[in-house]
Amino acid sequence: MTKLIRRNKNNKTPEWDLSNLYKGIDDPDIDKDLKSSLAKAERFSNSYKGFFSNLPIRPDALLPVLKEYEAILESAILPIIYGELVFSADTNPAHGAFLQKMKARSVAINQHLIFFELELAKLSEKNLAELAAHPTLARYAHYLDVQRIWQPHRLTLLEEKLMSDKNLTGAGAFSRLFDEELSSKKFIFKNKKVSEEVVLKMLHSPRRSERKRAAESLTHGLNEEARRLTYITNIMAEDLAVDGRYRKYTSPEASRHLANETSQDVVDVMSSVIAENYAVVQDFYRFKRSALKLPKLYDYDRYAPISKTSSKKIDFQAGKKIVLDSYRRFSPEFSDSAKRFFDEKRIDANMREGKRGGAFCMSVNTKLYPYVLMNYQGNANDVKTLAHELGHGVHGHLMMEGTFLQYGAPLTICETASVFGELLVFKALLKDMKSKKEKFALYISKIEDIFATVFRQHAMYKFEQDVHRGRREKGELATNEISALWRQRQSEMFGDSVTLTPGYDIWWSYIPHFIHTPFYVYAYAFGELLTLSLYAMYEKEGKPFVPRYMKFLSEGGSKSPENLLQPFGIDLRDRKFWQGGMDIIQTLIAEMKELRPVESRSSSTGLR
Repeated sequence: MTKLIRRNKNNKTPEWDLSNLYKGIDDPDIDKDLKSSLAKAERFSNSYKGFFSNLPIRPDALLPVLKEYEAILESAILPIIYGELVFSADTNPAHGAFLQKMKARSVAINQHLIFFELELAKLSEKNLAELAAHPTLARYAHYLDVQRIWQPHRLTLLEEKLMSDKNLTGAGAFSRLFDEELSSKKFIFKNKKVSEEVVLKMLHSPRRSERKRAAESLTHGLNEEARRLTYITNIMAEDLAVDGRYRKYTSPEASRHLANETSQDVVDVMSSVIAENYAVVQDFYRFKRSALKLPKLYDYDRYAPISKTSSKKIDFQAGKKIVLDSYRRFSPEFSDSAKRFFDEKRIDANMREGKRGGAFCMSVNTKLYPYVLMNYQGNANDVKTLAHELGHGVHGHLMMEGTFLQYGAPLTICETASVFGELLVFKALLKDMKSKKEKFALYISKIEDIFATVFRQHAMYKFEQDVHRGRREKGELATNEISALWRQRQSEMFGDSVTLTPGYDIWWSYIPHFIHTPFYVYAYAFGELLTLSLYAMYEKEGKPFVPRYMKFLSEGGSKSPENLLQPFGIDLRDRKFWQGGMDIIQTLIAEMKELRPVESRSSSTGLR
């Protein structure tokens, strides 16, 4: 079988084994499975087109049809998941071509299935509500409810087929181009050609000169690609606008709110509370500037470690132990679920040429465990990333108890398990530390993580709104116009606490979420503030909280976010709830300030 991953043999971090899916991109089982799925989809179409015209639809008649539809989808997804994983691990042209082929064949299968949800959604409100409430269809109740929500935005069968086909040469194609451009891009750092991932890690260097050079390297490299990245950004914004016009969405982010099963008013409440607390960000960075004894804190100083302890190396096995031990203190089940990722080689953490940057957890279906990709370089942030992605993985595992049509929670809920995992590691490390200086450095690091997840992601959400609004009102935006929008939103957040260099303006261009999943970013802020509140409940209640939380995760997409959160007494429309998350952040900052060493160590640790 063809194996094209360029391995880094000097790296002791693990690489995943995808053989549970397929043996290689030329595995004959791929073609066999695709043909089988296509045949099943064709038979399904021939058997059930017009099924919903025999009104009213009886629950006992619908159940076997739902199960057959679900089985086809669950099986047909495997080749494209495999293509995504292979391409992410090594973005070479052969893998890119393979992924594109998988997408094309997936679309061909889907063309025979599109009719089903279109016809289902046309049932009367009364009939759909009766079906969702019937005990026979209890495991599909929320799926049926969701069909009513999407009904106003569905097109005709022919239009839906055209949209599906055109995505291959539209948004999907430009998303792939973005990944290939940045995965292969080399940045010059200390006269060496390095990846984006390496440059971004150097922004955490204890040496200010290295941080500055890394920022300059990133800026220079992004400016070299600015023409293409600007064009891709414009195309993706226009693609969303076209989709919105046909589907009658009221705003660029409306489709994301529907997918997240939330509403504009809920997001607006959260957004306004975050913006009202920007003073918290500014106060923290003024404090950090003082602690580092710097006359100015530049954008490349934001992640400067306070002490040597916060930048020490942690090898992968040590990081693994930290995460699993932290998880076990919360729940043996939580830890055992995470341990399977290591035991079954479902983690690819090895840094190597051609691998995409960042990290993700890819859930598969209700029969196969998820997979985790990250780029582990051995610092504390990598341990937190490991905890974050494994949190997603545990969530994906727990949701396997449900049905495939309800597998996977909205993004706003998806981030809770990952952020909760990070908090477990933070609290465990804090408990084990004896030194005030170590605790102080850990607090700083955690607060910066929270800021990046809440305030930075919120600023990026406002930036996205600006870009999409500008694209619709003015037409294609130039690089400097997009950069000006980025600077404006970043400046609102930082105030005068951080001095933004001119080069920082182009840093919007490397962020993949803007391309892959427009308006994803607010889900991070949503999930972080929600999880802070849930974690506060755990600290108050102790072990009785655990089974309730595990049930919440296992229910996944079987309920709306509001219904999932009812057992915790959370009202997402209440400003006090969101402010409660902000209050927890301020408490962490107050605890951190109490630990500040009497004398700064900045000069001795090379922070100047």
